Amino acid sequence: MNLYKLGGIIAALTCVGILVFSYLSWQDKLQQAAEASAKPETTETETETTQTESNVDEFVNNREQLANMDEQVQQLFLQKNSDGQAVQMLIAGSAALESGEPGYADRLKTELEEAYGELVDVTIETVTGTSDALKSVDLETDYDLVLLEPMTLMNNDRISIEDEREDVRDFTARLQETNTDAIVILHPPQPIFGAGYYLAQVQALGQFATLYGYPYINHWEAWPATDDQALLEHLTEDAVPNSKGAEAWASELIEYFIAN
Repeated sequence: MNLYKLGGIIAALTCVGILVFSYLSWQDKLQQAAEASAKPETTETETETTQTESNVDEFVNNREQLANMDEQVQQLFLQKNSDGQAVQMLIAGSAALESGEPGYADRLKTELEEAYGELVDVTIETVTGTSDALKSVDLETDYDLVLLEPMTLMNNDRISIEDEREDVRDFTARLQETNTDAIVILHPPQPIFGAGYYLAQVQALGQFATLYGYPYINHWEAWPATDDQALLEHLTEDAVPNSKGAEAWASELIEYFIAN
């Protein structure tokens, strides 16, 4: 075989190799293109939806804990969780909220933070005076939720039932000036032994809550009756809760916010 024939064979084999390589590369590109066209595109909206669902999934374990809340309060917690934001909550009321070791407000705050972690941010504020003093509560924080004891016992023989109701409505209006979706939950002050007209005031508070759509927590169910000597074991000589009374009060609030 002369050099010309050998060179021709080598050239022919080289061309065949190049053609085979090009064909295989082309087939690979076609396969990649087909796979890419079959895969659905992920839009920005779908990404946001996935992120939202992920945020809600993080709260799945807590959903059952919301069961005892009113529907509007449940929706507030779920929406805030979905938005990745904390529920800004205020506990406001008379000095009774800090009476006991600890008081009912601190007990509730501790339980809320343990149950919901960063989903809830709790502030406690003591109000001095009658329900008229509610106008002095600073609401610039843009609270989402206020647990309010509207000074009903302090109003006894000082402020009429009608005026107390007006004070609560004014408080709610101020709160919703900065946050139209904010919710006020009402609950009465502590029971006292031998209560007279005070019983009518507390009953009127519950009726007011029903009439105007306020969520209402009747924690008196955890206390002895007002004509039961056992009630005195829950109160100090000044008729404010001792530690036993604070525990009874807090137990009903905790059950409302954190279902077992």
